[in-house]
Amino acid sequence: MCQSTVCKIVGDVVNEMETKLCPHFIKFSPNRLSKCTEYFVEKYKVPGVIGCIDGTHFGLQKPTVNEHMFFNRKGYHSLNSMIICDYEHRILAIDSKYGGAAHDSFVWKHSAQGRFLEEAYNQNNMRNVWLLGDSGYPLEPWCLTPFRNPEVGSCQARFNEIHAKARCIVERTIGILKGRWKILTNDKRSRYSPEKMAKFGNVCAALHNICIQYKNSTYCRYFVNENNDTEIDTGNETQLTKIGHKIRDHIMLSLDNN
Repeated sequence: MCQSTVCKIVGDVVNEMETKLCPHFIKFSPNRLSKCTEYFVEKYKVPGVIGCIDGTHFGLQKPTVNEHMFFNRKGYHSLNSMIICDYEHRILAIDSKYGGAAHDSFVWKHSAQGRFLEEAYNQNNMRNVWLLGDSGYPLEPWCLTPFRNPEVGSCQARFNEIHAKARCIVERTIGILKGRWKILTNDKRSRYSPEKMAKFGNVCAALHNICIQYKNSTYCRYFVNENNDTEIDTGNETQLTKIGHKIRDHIMLSLDNN
């Protein structure tokens, strides 16, 4: 079978899998994540956590169109894929629409999940729940990030330590995802177009969740070391950011009292 035929078949299969599997197995439903909040309270004493968020890069060979949008700060071409997961490593959302040059905070700001949480907060439909993200994300009432440059031994440093331990679950999730599906690893640098690579990411995330649902733990762990030099979000201070500061301070003090 010639390569062009194989590529067409693969493309058709991936399109069908994305259409049939992704809506069923990848769902971001914050109002149905009570078990997730219970887990983070019980294990880390942090209330209101409905998941953790992080960005990861799916490697590409040099695209022929808008190449500069895919060249990331690590020196290769990629998609910057946003991953949100729960306490069981289940992927609740994935967004691979943007090239590797996009900052994590940009992907988050333009994501359906970010808009959903902001609208729910503004309409008073959903408050006192949040995601845990690293310093690449803005501090918001629905997204808690660590303190910057806390003093050693301070309450802020203790909060950061607990925050990092709790948020580590999304790094493990990405490691499992890439361990199962090698096409997503940075060293593969797929020859597929960015659009098709995004479809592969979506389908792999759905298959990842299927494996979790049916308790298939067979995978080769992929060690993620992308976040050692996280690019800090330096967005402007807003009223919502100030509310985020108050929420984070309140949780920090409650942790210090435990």
